[in-house]
Amino acid sequence: MSTPVIKAKKRKIDSECRVFKSSWTLDFFVVEHNEYLLCLICQEKIAVFKEYNIKRHYSTKHADTFDTLTGQVRIDRVNLLKDSINSQQSFFKAVKLSSETATKVSFLITEAIAKSGKPLSEGEFVKDCLDIFTSVACPNKKSIVESISLSHQTVARRVDDLSSNIEISLIKRLNACKFYSLALDESTDVSDTAQLAIFVRGVTENFEIIEELLDLCPMKGTTTGQDIFNVVKHVFTKFKLADEKLSGLTTDGAPAMTGKHKGFVSLMLKSMTSPVMTYHCIIHQEQLCAKTLDMKHVMENVVNTVNFIRSKGLNHRQFQAFLAEIGSDYNDVIYFSQVSWLSRASTLARYWSLLEEIKTFMTIKGKDVSFLDDDQWLNDLAFLVDITKYLADLNLKLQGRKQFVNNLYEHVKAFINKLQLFHQQFILKKVVYFSTLSTRKSETVNHDKYSALINSLIDEFELRFSDFSDKFDEMELFGTDATNAPEMFQLELIGIQNNSERKRAFAEHDLLTFYGQYVTSDLFPNLSQHALRFLSLFGSTYCCQQLFSMMKNVQSKSRSLLTDTHLSGILRIATSSVRADIDSLCKQKQSQISH
Repeated sequence: MSTPVIKAKKRKIDSECRVFKSSWTLDFFVVEHNEYLLCLICQEKIAVFKEYNIKRHYSTKHADTFDTLTGQVRIDRVNLLKDSINSQQSFFKAVKLSSETATKVSFLITEAIAKSGKPLSEGEFVKDCLDIFTSVACPNKKSIVESISLSHQTVARRVDDLSSNIEISLIKRLNACKFYSLALDESTDVSDTAQLAIFVRGVTENFEIIEELLDLCPMKGTTTGQDIFNVVKHVFTKFKLADEKLSGLTTDGAPAMTGKHKGFVSLMLKSMTSPVMTYHCIIHQEQLCAKTLDMKHVMENVVNTVNFIRSKGLNHRQFQAFLAEIGSDYNDVIYFSQVSWLSRASTLARYWSLLEEIKTFMTIKGKDVSFLDDDQWLNDLAFLVDITKYLADLNLKLQGRKQFVNNLYEHVKAFINKLQLFHQQFILKKVVYFSTLSTRKSETVNHDKYSALINSLIDEFELRFSDFSDKFDEMELFGTDATNAPEMFQLELIGIQNNSERKRAFAEHDLLTFYGQYVTSDLFPNLSQHALRFLSLFGSTYCCQQLFSMMKNVQSKSRSLLTDTHLSGILRIATSSVRADIDSLCKQKQSQISH
């Protein structure tokens, strides 16, 4: 037998219509305020809109004092109390607004400090400057500046908040990606801590590219392949990255990264169930290829000369004065950097332009520069000036973020073709593409020597870039005969290659636009999936090198006490393409006045 449902008795008050009567204001000094009644005299809230309750409150607390007020006097007192209440509400509203504004300004200034790589203590200096400005230009706003929290501790907390907000946003964005790849490199900071930079590039189904700093991980102990593997797997968990979406790994080629059995890449491949493409940074590969040019006898003399001139202040000033005195087109030599091909090319070109001036100055200083009278040495220098210019141009093309693997390899392939042309030219005793070498007497130029050097450079490039070469046909499917393509792509390729609109679109648009609009997954599922995988790949670790350059600026010797957490946070804010949601952060925070 079912139990009868007993309906709860409704209180009579619930069904009554409680409406505020305007007469209550004059009779009992109450007004309606936010769904309750407010006593104008004591500012106590009265919950029930019932005359009995209102009258009882007035009679027990205020009647003795206010019953004597009648007529216009009573009306004036009511209006005065109402004005007082309104003023208080306006004040608190303004205080709240100023507080929210101060918090937002604090976040925005912290963001600017982080993006510029300034010390966290810079916030206090900024606040002092704002204080000076408001004191002179707008004294009525001085209180707002005073309420802005920009102490070293506050800025540090703001960095944490901004970084965490960006991190949460990145997790959501990566979750929407079909594929992603990683670029990794390691560098030691000023406190001798190995910092592992991990960048991620993801691509969504709509061919939108995400390229961000995934994490900067301090490695306090050893940095073996196993150590790096453990750190990366932890990052996978932290950012909720799916193993099956990993398309590629690009590293700097260090033994800890690429060791055959215990290197990071090897350990990662063993842990994966789906295929992952691996690459050695294309920029680093080019630098290794260039070492094939055995021109040590030239570089040693150039570097020693430049160092003699620039390393001592007196020599440097005297050399500059000497150049000015003789009316030289240049005012100095350029320092040489072993790691930068752009620097090497600039140093050699400037050295060649100042040959006579250098010879005269070094002779005055009593230095042996007999090599500057040696035709073969000068020819080698001229050859090196020209070939390093070509290498520097290639290096420049390979730099930059958000470059696709196929585009990077196209630059390398074009360079190899140039080298093959140079090789043939030297065989024919021609130096038309070597403008500096062409100024030398032809009968003194050893064409066979330079032909052999170029040939060894070709061999080295082809060997080191064989992994890119092997996959180039897969990268450039649209230029491939459909019958030579993998079977899974053949029918779709025929459909695209015989469609005039898509052929025209391929020529007119960039790859992302072409794939996103003309090679959709519903019509070309295999090609679309293939493109997503390849477009997610890193071809170099340039983004890591760029980050390390920024890290050196942020963590200088005078700021070596900067914590790893704050270093990572600052660099995330500085490099992120998406800003933190400061408005949402402000809602979570209460302004804390400190200085």
